Amino acid sequence: MHIDPDAAEPIDDFVVVEDGDYLLRIAEVRESDRSDGRISWMLRLELVEGALAGRTAVTDWLNFSDRGMHRVRHVLAAVGFDVSAPLDVDPEELLGRRAIVRLETQETRRRSDGRPQRRSRVTYDGWAPAGGVSEGTGAAEEAIPVDAMPF
Repeated sequence: MHIDPDAAEPIDDFVVVEDGDYLLRIAEVRESDRSDGRISWMLRLELVEGALAGRTAVTDWLNFSDRGMHRVRHVLAAVGFDVSAPLDVDPEELLGRRAIVRLETQETRRRSDGRPQRRSRVTYDGWAPAGGVSEGTGAAEEAIPVDAMPF
């Protein structure tokens, strides 16, 4: 077998599944403080179905800032929370909840050496209710459609 290291540009490929909509489960939520003093949650999302079930597909961030609250509400509604009124949510309440999530591939270059990288990311409005029973809560998911949200 002949291997030519100069035949193709090296690329760091972190894409697990190709672009599309997938049933994903929130497997982990990490809370972090941002430099502006606000809080962010990192959501690690696992594939629920198929040969790669249980594998991490992507991470997504919820930023609790004035600009980020619309998306936070959108994501919470998609995983079954009633966002039509004020609510308090703890990170562990998201564990096991499912949604249909739209993934797309993002290509960037590493700052240190310019090497290309491919990663999956969740589109801004890429969360939709999965329907049925949300694992980990036992409650039926009755999310409010985004266009009916009062904000």
